[in-house]
Amino acid sequence: MALFVITCTDAPGTVEKRLATRPQHLARLEQLDAEGRVIVAGAMPIDRENPQHGFYGSTLILDFDTREELDAWLAEEPFLKEGIYSHIDVKPFNKALPNGK
Repeated sequence: MALFVITCTDAPGTVEKRLATRPQHLARLEQLDAEGRVIVAGAMPIDRENPQHGFYGSTLILDFDTREELDAWLAEEPFLKEGIYSHIDVKPFNKALPNGK
């Protein structure tokens, strides 16, 4: 297991495109989750109650065997391909708690 924390920053003015692209984004994450490779994934809204106010971005902790495999997966990320994410930061992550996967 090689965990990575991925912090994605949304480009300004992309909320409508984000909401329209969300089904493709979620489908890819749901596939990873079915494979047991999603530790956590979610959006960072500016206002929890109103998604129309936009998003700071997303945070994910994913399990990939190598950084190269993660990079190949990220290259096909709809939010990145559509210009919703202006920046993605990837760091290795060592999980301490909770116990288990």
